[in-house]
Amino acid sequence: MCRRFLMRGSVVLFLLLHASFSQAQSGANDASRVEPPLAIHPAGGAITIDGDLDDAGWSGAAEISTFYETMPADNEVAKIPTVVHIAFDERYLYLGIRCDDPDPSKIRAPFVERDNVIGTDDNLAISLDPRNDRRSAIELRVNPRGIQGDASWNDANSNEDFAPDFFFDTAAKITATGWNAEFRIPFSSLRYPDRDVQEWGILVWRNYPRDYRYAFQSVKIPRGSPCYICHMSAIRFEGADGQAATLPEAGHLTAAPYATAAQSESRDLSVADSRFERGDVDSEFGLDLKWTPTASSVIDATINPDFSQIETDTAQIAVNERFALFFPEKRPFFLEGVDLFDTPIQAVYTRTLTSPRWGLRGTGKVGASSYTLLVSEDRGGGLVVLPGAESSDFALQDFRSKVAIGRLRRDFGASFAGLLATAREGEKSQGGGHNRVFGPDFQWRPNGV
Repeated sequence: MCRRFLMRGSVVLFLLLHASFSQAQSGANDASRVEPPLAIHPAGGAITIDGDLDDAGWSGAAEISTFYETMPADNEVAKIPTVVHIAFDERYLYLGIRCDDPDPSKIRAPFVERDNVIGTDDNLAISLDPRNDRRSAIELRVNPRGIQGDASWNDANSNEDFAPDFFFDTAAKITATGWNAEFRIPFSSLRYPDRDVQEWGILVWRNYPRDYRYAFQSVKIPRGSPCYICHMSAIRFEGADGQAATLPEAGHLTAAPYATAAQSESRDLSVADSRFERGDVDSEFGLDLKWTPTASSVIDATINPDFSQIETDTAQIAVNERFALFFPEKRPFFLEGVDLFDTPIQAVYTRTLTSPRWGLRGTGKVGASSYTLLVSEDRGGGLVVLPGAESSDFALQDFRSKVAIGRLRRDFGASFAGLLATAREGEKSQGGGHNRVFGPDFQWRPNGV
């Protein structure tokens, strides 16, 4: 009986493996049937970002005009026309989009803050994958008022992170036939490999909320697909002669120094007619640097960074919460390659570095391998939660520590494998202590999507 059971189990296992292999082969064949890249060429003239599409630079620009309704319909041709014009010059990538509307009076276009361009309103989202690896993308949004939103999309877990803020210009205008939008995206804001032929992934999404919330997209998105940007179409940069275009090389340097000084005066109220006495001058200075030695790699450095200009944290309810609150990371030093820290089980939360004295970080991609390495000295501050069985307590985080975080991810077709290592070493003069974590992760997509 035991031998018969093992034989039957082997047959079942063989059939399952055969079915999985057949499905993978079928998926691979489907994935190989893709449209050729759309050739885009230098702009034929100047382009002014004002919401009008009548500039000479748009003449002869490449077009994307076929859109599909992916919600609520299932990849039917969109009922409302949308046309995307794409061009570039020696510094910028340009996109001009015309969104036709049978009744422009119904366009929903409130004045909102940045990153509040959401699905209840009309808006456009441009997803760009300059590395063309279908792993992650930057998402740039605009509504009919020209208000921006931006995010980083991680296709491994479909996480849309609105913490990063990219440098780009937008303008929009409501017209008699709908609304227009223009994007001007500096190449210095993008990370692309150094190669002769530049092919990028692109996906344009239009949100059209009326009786239903309609989604029109420039590619078909199969229902039940485990990925999103894996379905991107491709664009290829070509010169006026039809040969591969050369995009700007690296070497971009950004420096953001700051200096502050404050002095206060006080007097002894218990003494009549006492005079104000000046206190010491409290001064602070620091510097943030970002350098791109190559088009696909970045070095960030900071000394006594100033985070006073970072937007305040979004309010959260802290009453009767069983778990610690998580706030989005908005500090520029920690946002390069933010998708690399976005692992299936969250092992890195950079907000625990409360007051860096200095920091150094390298991020980039070599071939199929992406990496980031961060080292910093944290002066501490604030409170940490000490969880207990029935209640939690708090303790001052008044100790200094050295911090290191490293992440390596290797792509294998549509799948990947990665390694993550973190370490925090407390100052020995303050009691020492350490925390070290190391572990692998992977994602396997046997059917190629």
